[in-house]
Amino acid sequence: MKLKWLLLTVPFVFLYCAGNPESFGRIESKSDLQDVKIEEIEKKLNSSDTLTSAIQDISFLKRRDFGISGIILDDLQRQAEKNLYNNFQEAVESEDFKNAKRIYRSGKAMKLESFNSEWSDEKLDLEIAKQYLEREQYIPGILLFKDLISSEIVTEDDLFLFADSAYKVSNKSILQDIVKSMIFKNIEVPREYMDFLSEKKNPADMLTGTVTIWVNKGIKIESGIGYPDRVIGSGFFIDPRGFILTNYHVIESEVDPEYEGYSRLYIRLSDSVEDKHPAKVVGYDRIFDIALLKVEMDAPYVFSIDENEEYQPGETIYAIGSPGGLQNTITSGIISAVERRFLQMGDAMQVDVPINPGNSGGPLLNEDGQILGVVFAGIEQFEGINFAIPFLWVIDILPQLFEGNEIVHPWLGMAVHEDDKNLEVMYTVPGESADMGGIGTGDLLLEINGKKISTIRDVQEYLISETPDTVVELSWEHDDKVFSGYFSLTERPYYPLDTAIKRDRRDNLFIPLFGMEIEETHAFILDKSYSVKRVYRGSIADETGISVNDPLKVRNWKIDDESRIAFLQIFVKKRKSGFMESVIQLANYLEMDNFI
Repeated sequence: MKLKWLLLTVPFVFLYCAGNPESFGRIESKSDLQDVKIEEIEKKLNSSDTLTSAIQDISFLKRRDFGISGIILDDLQRQAEKNLYNNFQEAVESEDFKNAKRIYRSGKAMKLESFNSEWSDEKLDLEIAKQYLEREQYIPGILLFKDLISSEIVTEDDLFLFADSAYKVSNKSILQDIVKSMIFKNIEVPREYMDFLSEKKNPADMLTGTVTIWVNKGIKIESGIGYPDRVIGSGFFIDPRGFILTNYHVIESEVDPEYEGYSRLYIRLSDSVEDKHPAKVVGYDRIFDIALLKVEMDAPYVFSIDENEEYQPGETIYAIGSPGGLQNTITSGIISAVERRFLQMGDAMQVDVPINPGNSGGPLLNEDGQILGVVFAGIEQFEGINFAIPFLWVIDILPQLFEGNEIVHPWLGMAVHEDDKNLEVMYTVPGESADMGGIGTGDLLLEINGKKISTIRDVQEYLISETPDTVVELSWEHDDKVFSGYFSLTERPYYPLDTAIKRDRRDNLFIPLFGMEIEETHAFILDKSYSVKRVYRGSIADETGISVNDPLKVRNWKIDDESRIAFLQIFVKKRKSGFMESVIQLANYLEMDNFI
């Protein structure tokens, strides 16, 4: 996959996106709310699918004066808490521990005493980890257990159970951590564990653990001539039973419901350029561009996966892959920069390792052979500017990849602007949690579940560990006053702006897209004039030289669904240019990184 720079010289089509349904969070009138809203909340309380939404509604009504009796709201709150705890008990009794954990985290966020029982996050995680092992999903199980190794709830039997699982999937890193705990507790360590940990692997061994991914898409016709249509990428084994990690964009045609052509997925081993082995997609994540594959064979070498945050610019690294289909290729370089924001969630690592088409999905390693990331993109116009997905983000989604299908992430439904001191809300999507809970443009986010947040990364790092339909407590500042309330996380759409475009007025979309807030100053049929009310620092509008109070008219507005770009043409009289009228074209990708 190649990242592209925007070229701002294309024809335009004028479109107008209208229709902003009034949300509960924006209602200002008391008269149309009381009985209708209470009845709606009561219906939500009786369904486990909408219970967290009811909790959010009650929290909102308690913060705002809509004339609803506090006694009624307290009764609704008590009923919600009771239903939440009953759902938790039912989940535990049915051994649905993943759902129990979601409900438990909601109860703890709400500081409910009923959840101060024998259960805890650690106990639930241990049960979930054991269930993974029962299903022979060893990687998710040992990854979850890694953070529990030193916990008091872990028994000697638990240590042996998970040590044996780590040994089965050749995971040295986690097995080493478990062995250290065994030694600390004076538990005799099996000899086979120590022998395995003492084995030394060289780059030649690692080559056998990488594969070439082939996606055969049949024949492509151009100018009446047929050409083989193939996608070539790289991948690497993370489980001896044939589980492989690669990029989603490499195997996209295998799972894209809109793709109607021919598509067949194969892998080729490093020591066999002739044999193709059929593979299937187990799970994938479009946002992080990661996919898990399964091939029916034993892996010749397995990369030991673990979270590694100890890397910095200047560190020597290696990439293994199949650039241009040339297998068994190792290249070296350094980490050029970290925390580059090229993904909708998380961040990327910039590297100068030579990377070409075919490298996508291959492992990025340090000098000790530890995985630091997964190669995924380069900038076509510039040599030596390439990117990898840090493995610390991949670790968080791996358990869900093993469960199959596409990973769904939670969100609050707002775009934020990050500066040196604050995390400011710049836009809320109509009908989503932030909007329905009364958060608005200009509010400053302070905490989530008691944890201070000051960057987009802080919030996204927290949300990636949560699931939809979980209650979180947010604290924010509005007009110099601090508020807190409960919000229900919902499913994040792949393109948040698509949802916003369908629900909101065009004028409001200028804020998240181009970083400027405008207000109407004159309107006559289709001829409308505006004034710039706010320009966000570092935004496209700011970099174009637009400033507050500049008068403007919108002439062309287009959403290009194929290229996933929004275009805007305006006539503006820049104050900084002596109010001389000029025509400016703005453009931005719809795949944005500031939605949470």
